[in-house]
Amino acid sequence: MNETIDEDSGLVVELSRAAQRLQRPDSENEALRSIVTGAVDTVPGAEHAGVSLLHRDGGITSAAISDATVEEVDQLQADYREGPCVTALWEQHTVIVDDLSAETDRWPRFAPEAAALRVASMLSFQLFTRDDSVGALNLYSGLPRSFGTESQLLGGLFAAHAATALGGARHVAQLHRALATRDVIGQAKGILMERFEVDADTAFRLLARSAQDANMKLVAVARWLTRAEASDERDA
Repeated sequence: MNETIDEDSGLVVELSRAAQRLQRPDSENEALRSIVTGAVDTVPGAEHAGVSLLHRDGGITSAAISDATVEEVDQLQADYREGPCVTALWEQHTVIVDDLSAETDRWPRFAPEAAALRVASMLSFQLFTRDDSVGALNLYSGLPRSFGTESQLLGGLFAAHAATALGGARHVAQLHRALATRDVIGQAKGILMERFEVDADTAFRLLARSAQDANMKLVAVARWLTRAEASDERDA
């Protein structure tokens, strides 16, 4: 019982520190750094943590990181546009990966390179954020199967706090625009799924690869595809 109380007290302390930083100049950056540090100190299994932002143009950037490992892994996900963070941003609210070495079919480029950086398991939470972005809180471990139910619950609390730090309900209009961008990409995925008879993950990889090959933003390719599909339907 005392151990549980101590753990809960530690969580309250970390979240309180982050909340206090929200009242200071440059509070957003300070709060995110505090949340990332607190998540590593508090969430069972978490050895590294970071907050990533997905911008309206499809770009992914790191807003806060615990260490260089996170920077490297985040950059892989941004470059390849695949991985747990990307999936959390676009498709699922929470993504749990027990063993990255077993995920080469799902993320063929990201998974082996992340494993080579000694990242074995990940836990990613989708965040709704300010400006024209959505975001994700990502937790990393060098051991497989590091994130159980308790990790998900505690990580979710830090994710909620990170969303508050990034603006939350104060920026509803910007959030709606960000969600509209996600809708366009969702429509494009649906077109590819129907046209090529593939699943959602494969459709997203096709879309991301097309954007890379054309040197275009992901959302620009998605808009082009949806407009072309609408034009074809009108001409039919």
